[in-house]
Amino acid sequence: MKAPALAAMATLLLASPALAKKPALAQGERIDLNTATVAELMRLPGVGKKRAQAIVAWREKHRFRRPEEVTRVKGMSEGWFARVRPHLTASAPDALPRKAP
Repeated sequence: MKAPALAAMATLLLASPALAKKPALAQGERIDLNTATVAELMRLPGVGKKRAQAIVAWREKHRFRRPEEVTRVKGMSEGWFARVRPHLTASAPDALPRKAP
């Protein structure tokens, strides 16, 4: 590959972090929908920054009682959920601190 092509590819990867490879989830590793940060949620397959932010926004209004409720978030399909189900958990909403109004 020629140098200009390599430079263009490097620029594209640096300009688009979402295209860079995500750290894989370890077997048995779970992400808590009620406590995960945007960065942690982005480690899930098929979840970029916008979807992770949508999960956090939904959580701030409703809290997740069961992992299945993530499909209520816009853009999170049943098919996606079926693929990532082993990596999701939802801590008990009563055990989490609520934000003051």
